[in-house]
Amino acid sequence: MFFKSHVLSHLVGFCVILSSFDVLAGGMDSKHESPAWKPLLGLSVGPTWASNHHVQTFNVQPDVQKSYIGNNDNNAFVTAELFLAGQKHLQTEALTKPLLGQIGFVVAWGGDADVSGDVWEDANPNFNNFNYTYKMNHTYLALKGRLLGEFASVIEPYISGSLGVGFNRAYNYIETPKIPEEVPAPNFTAYTKTAFSYTLGVGLQQAILSHFQAALGYEFSDWGQSQLGRATGQTMNQGLSLKHMYAQQIQCSLFYTP
Repeated sequence: MFFKSHVLSHLVGFCVILSSFDVLAGGMDSKHESPAWKPLLGLSVGPTWASNHHVQTFNVQPDVQKSYIGNNDNNAFVTAELFLAGQKHLQTEALTKPLLGQIGFVVAWGGDADVSGDVWEDANPNFNNFNYTYKMNHTYLALKGRLLGEFASVIEPYISGSLGVGFNRAYNYIETPKIPEEVPAPNFTAYTKTAFSYTLGVGLQQAILSHFQAALGYEFSDWGQSQLGRATGQTMNQGLSLKHMYAQQIQCSLFYTP
């Protein structure tokens, strides 16, 4: 998809724009100088939907090959995020009204996402004799930036983006026979995979008290790679894996500035 193939370039561009405004603001004369950075604390929660469709074929033994055909399920679960940052008005001569830049560290947790599909014995669709399920949760540490436009007196639009490292724990793998005569193979084991992750978001923000702001937005995230461990007796390859786990969240946020 066009969005997925260009999402990283858009995120890099966003970071460059945020940095450029800050440099320009610092170069203004004293009557146009922006205030110093101020601390910001944010908490976000909301429902999240994960998409995990994939097809993977590999050998678990030299003479045993299987295909795993993932379902494109979108189960819902809760994601929470803590944002520790600084914020500053970014004023330049080219802007009639300032932008508000925020940058800092974010810690997020999401889960459990359900992953499921069919198992084809011998990689043959005629031997589609098992279903599989497992769970995955995600912990995320990243550098995040937000850019708000103070174009209206009440509601402010914003864009956001983050880059960081995700810790994806895949566990509780279970194979279920579709017919009573079949006996499932030993289950893959739990494993935590460290992976590159990123997010992109848009939304609206409004001041509700003198030190508090509330926001409602949408955030897209790529959790990155995940991996199950080898099953008992498995001699080839590792467990079932995903190259990407894409998630979409409706994000409800509350921010505090002293």
